[in-house]
Amino acid sequence: MKILQFIDAAGTDENFFPAANCSQVQVANNTSVLLYFKNSGDITDHVIDITVTAGKAAEVALSMAEHIAGGGIGYNGVFKFIAGVAPLGDASSIAYAIGADA
Repeated sequence: MKILQFIDAAGTDENFFPAANCSQVQVANNTSVLLYFKNSGDITDHVIDITVTAGKAAEVALSMAEHIAGGGIGYNGVFKFIAGVAPLGDASSIAYAIGADA
């Protein structure tokens, strides 16, 4: 199983999701990439909101999609995404919004 780890720049806000639960990567605007994750029992998806440098959203979204869809497994099966560190060097923050319970 491939796991995705998201860490905000502060290093105190971390979330882990199975890559298979990612249902959508969306370029919301030129500074925001949204990742939607399905979770059993919830009505709506959980959302990771990655704030990026203006004009870099499409590039970051493509990088995220490539890591989620394929490629080698890093960190013993966990892909680690840290705001401000490659492949999210253009990201200034990562925020999480929990889905609504069923």
